[in-house]
Amino acid sequence: MPRQIGMLAWSVVALVAVLVLGLVVGLGLYPRLNAGQHVVDGLRPAFAPARVAGDTAAITQVSKTVDVADPIINDKGGAAAEVPKLVAFVSGKTGLPPAAVLSTLQGKFPYLTNLLVSLPLTASVNELPGLVSFLSTVLKVTPAELQTLLKTQFPALTQVIGALPQVTQGWDSVPGTESLTRFDGTPVRTVPDVRNYFAGDVIPAVRANETNFSRVDTYWPPVRGIPILLTVIGLLVLLFACVMFGRSASGKVKAREALVSSTAVLVVGIVVLGLVFGLRLYPRLDGGAKLISSTQPIFTQDRVTGDVAAIKMVSSIVDATDPIMTADGAAAPEVFKLVNAVAAKTGLSGPTVISTLQARFPHVSALLLALPLNQVSAELPPLVAFLSSTLKISPADLQAALNTNFPKLSQVIANLPAVTDGWNAAPGTEGLTRFNGAPVRTMPQVRDYFAADVIPAVAATRGDYNTLATSSPILNVFPPLLTGIGILVVIYGIILIPLWGLDPGRRSITAQHRGRPRTA
Repeated sequence: MPRQIGMLAWSVVALVAVLVLGLVVGLGLYPRLNAGQHVVDGLRPAFAPARVAGDTAAITQVSKTVDVADPIINDKGGAAAEVPKLVAFVSGKTGLPPAAVLSTLQGKFPYLTNLLVSLPLTASVNELPGLVSFLSTVLKVTPAELQTLLKTQFPALTQVIGALPQVTQGWDSVPGTESLTRFDGTPVRTVPDVRNYFAGDVIPAVRANETNFSRVDTYWPPVRGIPILLTVIGLLVLLFACVMFGRSASGKVKAREALVSSTAVLVVGIVVLGLVFGLRLYPRLDGGAKLISSTQPIFTQDRVTGDVAAIKMVSSIVDATDPIMTADGAAAPEVFKLVNAVAAKTGLSGPTVISTLQARFPHVSALLLALPLNQVSAELPPLVAFLSSTLKISPADLQAALNTNFPKLSQVIANLPAVTDGWNAAPGTEGLTRFNGAPVRTMPQVRDYFAADVIPAVAATRGDYNTLATSSPILNVFPPLLTGIGILVVIYGIILIPLWGLDPGRRSITAQHRGRPRTA
């Protein structure tokens, strides 16, 4: 083959190598896939299958808690206004005066009745400063001394008293969520909005991309290794092409050497294609592109900031409700311990202290006497049976009447048992663990999992995620480009082989032989 054609042939091979290296550099694969590796490492615990499944169960339990609390937090919730209507409804059906109906309910279902009388919870919060002042006076201690006494002797009640005002004040306007929105742009300001955002956007996005994340993470090599492999291949091919270009320019390429080197070009093309398919770049980078596209809204600065504020409110809700939800919460025993402390200091009997508290602080006293809330849940089935018998209607008709006439109270009644029953063992979280392996079963543990593991992981990877997401072109463009290069190199190698091998016995065409007549 003439020297010029040989030089041109190897120039093309060098150009292909430069093209591969140019793609690595031009597409920013090093910074992008380095950032991608950081994202994979940071989010790997959150995308573990057991945690993805547990997330759904955890947010379901959170959702039920919000469904219980939303109607009873303030007047806007509507449950407080339905209480006298319910008493009037029973009164009208039975002919008993409303006071007699309420007295009957108080005698048969004291926990439930006290909870209803305490509503809305903002009324109890409004009475707390007066209650603290009253306790300071009757116990003959300063406010500071009272605060110390409550923390040491009544820690569960102190926790409720400290957290409940934050919950009621921020329920309809969660501090720090001014810029937080759903994926569709809908504002997220209230606690139900926060629940809808996590339950309807964030968790489904994570669940839908479990497979995509697995493709990116589990295939070999690690994400950051892809550009390194391509760079090594590109440099080796470029070096090989330069060496063969030099030999072709000097006219010293023997036919057998030319045939072997041309075959090597074919092999390079096959290696490129082998890398594309052997490293599963199509499913891997396609999965990465889909993962980025569908989860990118989670990683905006406004949402990461809003997530922190939202989980802070969730934490206040858990702090306010954990001591009062079940007997394990310890607030209920502390109520009577506090009554006894006041009685001992004043010389009054326990019932007299309770009567005094009920007269001065009716809402907060009723709330304290409703504890723990799982006792309210225990009274619900017999209440339904009692009302069904008293009103002479079937349980199904009673439920329909309650749903129609008292929808907010019905919402509380429907969800409270699930909340109290699942508070210390949320259904579906049997396999859920913290990133350090600690089990996540209770609502406080669910709170800690999201507040200390998931949201910090999102915040820590936000910068790398945006580096990965905002660079062009999208990742799944890269495998077709490499495939095209590999196919072209294979075709080129197939063309070169017969050209170099036209005369397998031919020796080098050197300068001194050029022009001499051939001999037999």
